[in-house]
Amino acid sequence: MNQHEFTLKEDRDHLSFFYDTRSRNIGQIQEFLASPNIRKLQESIEERAYIVLGWDGLFVHVAKEAHRDNVAMLGINFWTKGFLLHDREIFERDNLFFSTREYPILHADVQIGDKHFHGHAFNEIYVTRAGDASSVHLSFAQRWKMIERYSGDGLMISTPAGSTGWSRSYGGVILPHNANLNVLTPLGNTFPREFHSTVIPDKGRVHIKNDTTREAPIDILVDNRRIVAMESRWFELTIERATRGVRLLIEQSYREQWDAKIYEEQGMTLEK
Repeated sequence: MNQHEFTLKEDRDHLSFFYDTRSRNIGQIQEFLASPNIRKLQESIEERAYIVLGWDGLFVHVAKEAHRDNVAMLGINFWTKGFLLHDREIFERDNLFFSTREYPILHADVQIGDKHFHGHAFNEIYVTRAGDASSVHLSFAQRWKMIERYSGDGLMISTPAGSTGWSRSYGGVILPHNANLNVLTPLGNTFPREFHSTVIPDKGRVHIKNDTTREAPIDILVDNRRIVAMESRWFELTIERATRGVRLLIEQSYREQWDAKIYEEQGMTLEK
């Protein structure tokens, strides 16, 4: 079952609200939708926009639609953390002013024989071992780095936003969200041992190929959704920055707190 099967889109004038009808906070979401805060949003946001009421997972899901439709989006937290979402208390203020920041999207193209499989990632794209495979065996090439042989659980390419997620849990570098960089993170590498998480420019293409002399099934995932499963034939995965990103709406008074979250993840604070 798709985890977003119960996501509801509710249109109100030029704003579309997305939320999960199974959410444990559905009562609070419905109360918010019936409050004067909706009128404040409609008056403060002049352009067409998608509004996410929920958590980061739903936000990333809707980000794909916002990218496809070239629509700005705003997140409001109805969960515990909400890393890319606003605290809902700010919408009780009288004056709201939003500015936009563009977040990059990664495009994945997997070639297997004469077929191509595509996907877009807000957070990360990764190649990982599948089934009973003990390791994956890959080569990696990018403008600033070349690995002719890699063995381990897999490789992950993360956007700046994605650097605070799964990549971080594997020891990946955390980036400011406005950095023109990506993060390459090995997942449990056995060779080369000295290979660690690496910051790479987001310009140019990343190429990952498998070693077909080692028949190990591989999965390729885009934001935790498989676009290739249990593949052991030759493939080439090409990753590059999409020509257009996702425009996020950030409330002006919240921008400093928004940026500080990245540094708080590392136990640091921004100087005033």
